[in-house]
Amino acid sequence: MNMRSSVLAFTIGMVFFGSFSGCAKDHRWRSAMDDGNNAMRSGDYTHAEESFVAARKEAEVLDPQGKRLAETLSQLGEVNRELGRYPRAEALFQEALAIRERVYGAAHAETAASLTDLGELYRLQGLYTQSEALHQRAREIREKVFGPDHSKTAESLNNIAVVYQDQRRFSDAEPVLQRALAIFEKQLGPEHSLTAITRDNLAKMYQAQGQHPRAMPLYQRALTIHEKAFGPNHPIVARNLENLGDTYRAQNQYSQAEALYQRAVSIFRKSIGNDHVDTAEAMSRLGQLYELQGLYSQAEPLFQQAIAIREKQQGAENPQVAGELKNLASLYQSQNKLDQSEDLYKQALAIYEQAVGYDREAYVKTLTSYASLLRRRQRSGEAERLEERAKSVLKRLSLESQSQGKTAADMPLAPVTPVP
Repeated sequence: MNMRSSVLAFTIGMVFFGSFSGCAKDHRWRSAMDDGNNAMRSGDYTHAEESFVAARKEAEVLDPQGKRLAETLSQLGEVNRELGRYPRAEALFQEALAIRERVYGAAHAETAASLTDLGELYRLQGLYTQSEALHQRAREIREKVFGPDHSKTAESLNNIAVVYQDQRRFSDAEPVLQRALAIFEKQLGPEHSLTAITRDNLAKMYQAQGQHPRAMPLYQRALTIHEKAFGPNHPIVARNLENLGDTYRAQNQYSQAEALYQRAVSIFRKSIGNDHVDTAEAMSRLGQLYELQGLYSQAEPLFQQAIAIREKQQGAENPQVAGELKNLASLYQSQNKLDQSEDLYKQALAIYEQAVGYDREAYVKTLTSYASLLRRRQRSGEAERLEERAKSVLKRLSLESQSQGKTAADMPLAPVTPVP
């Protein structure tokens, strides 16, 4: 399963503009920015993009290569990231960072904000070494500017821990998350949204280790806080619902999980649209739940829609597409549609083997599932080769987990042998 929505970094576009003068000529820029940020808060990213595009036009006239333009580019980049347009988001974030480094300096809080934007974008693409480096740099700046116990510093700590979680470096992640949570509870209070996000991430870490009783109350509390803070139909709420649904599913409480997944799908469709990658993610989770229950006719269209969305938004060669192809292949295998299943496994493996920053655990699962299909087809030699490759990858992952502070890029895999 792709877990893009499972952990949350602090890059929500909720900013204030007190540092700019109140002269009449910047009124239209300010109004467009306020409108865009209000739309972001409500999860209406399409409207937010329109407002930020309008604000950018005003900023380019009023403040070319200045503070207003940097702020506008940052918010426009965030919208594009939320809509899954990663190359576009990166270009906007890089432009904003360049302006802020020139205007404010390399060690300013605004520069740290741009570093954070880029760090989260790279994390979402599995580029963990780059992501961690940017978040660590942002943390260092914030500690110097605000102090080690400030909420801004805690934001960076949370973001670093999320990068660790994505790499299953749980022993690294937990103390960093606990420190961030303690700062937020002291500085902002236990019911603040940022406190809730950190608590949610801590729950995700417990869940990934099979500690579901520890995870569930943390998820439930985070969900309650976010519903109160953002309303019941915000994407952040939908992501909480997905995580809580995963916990119910892991404990075989399928009806509870189904209701949560269905609600998440509905929220995403209404707030960010039918063609967003988060909508695809929620559909995929619901499809996997149906497959577990043998409800194949209900699962199939969900997987097909998820594939179509990801191919449209992320490109046909994206590792996330490979994950969805694997899901559909598994479904067909369960129905004894072995020709269709094998074609999809081959497509998924071909994508993984050409990709950078893919989820190697997902790759291992695809290798193993395809090997089981080959054994059913009496092709044991091919199956053994895939199983050996899976063992090699798992061994490498185990070595990495034992090497604290090292990422996948520090200990690269041997070249992947293409599957025939």
